[in-house]
Amino acid sequence: MQKDVTFNLIKERRKIKNISQSELGRIIGSQAMVSRIENGQILPNLQTIHLICKTLDLTVEEYFYTYYKIGTDMTDFRNDLDEKYMSTDTTALEQQYSDIKATNTLTLKHKHQMLMIQATIYHKTFKLASSNDQNFLLKYFDQIMRWQLYDIYLLECTLNMMPSEKIKPYISDILVQYIRTENKVYVSDIILTLIAKYLESSIVQKKDVITDWILLKLEDLKIRENSNSKIWFLFLIALYQRDTKKINQAYTVTDYLNAPYLKKKFNLIQSIYLK
Repeated sequence: MQKDVTFNLIKERRKIKNISQSELGRIIGSQAMVSRIENGQILPNLQTIHLICKTLDLTVEEYFYTYYKIGTDMTDFRNDLDEKYMSTDTTALEQQYSDIKATNTLTLKHKHQMLMIQATIYHKTFKLASSNDQNFLLKYFDQIMRWQLYDIYLLECTLNMMPSEKIKPYISDILVQYIRTENKVYVSDIILTLIAKYLESSIVQKKDVITDWILLKLEDLKIRENSNSKIWFLFLIALYQRDTKKINQAYTVTDYLNAPYLKKKFNLIQSIYLK
């Protein structure tokens, strides 16, 4: 990963603000942590990012843009895959997969990107990955002690090609971490997107026990939903409950929002689920 840009930004902004490593360390945990972050030895978690941004007068968006803009933007990579997912032609995805595979030295990040592309292709039919690929991802997720944004996006992008019951422990860990986060506002959308994707997967896989568990968690968390997540949950829950009236309401909202891409997604999910 190209970490230098962000960590130089933190160091430079800290000096401009005349804040020592020790002073910033008292806010985020320790001076040693600040040093390791600035030297690129560790990645800060979401709450630490929030504290750093607040202290240094950075926006979270500025932080992530600066960090990821040089070819490592997981957000852009994920969004690009989402756009290609809506295309009926998988040629672009297959070419992208081949290009990465042809890289001289395949890193862990390359392997993750290949699996994310593969999951996007599989998402059209909700095909499960091979046992080897599933085990590769599960082994990676099993080792995570504290979930970073990169890890959450990787899980979100690949969970559809693994059995829902195998994903549950990771979702549980992430939700516990979310509950313990003091500043929840800026991570709520990330969590909602992840849960919506997991709910979709459990419904299509017809894992009712998992689906019911997710719905209970949603009630317990009481996360304030944005407009996009509201329509997604309206549609998915209505589909699960086979509530035709609410399904039609969801489609009506897509018309109101002039969001044909959402209607296309709904059609795809519904066609697979009702087979």
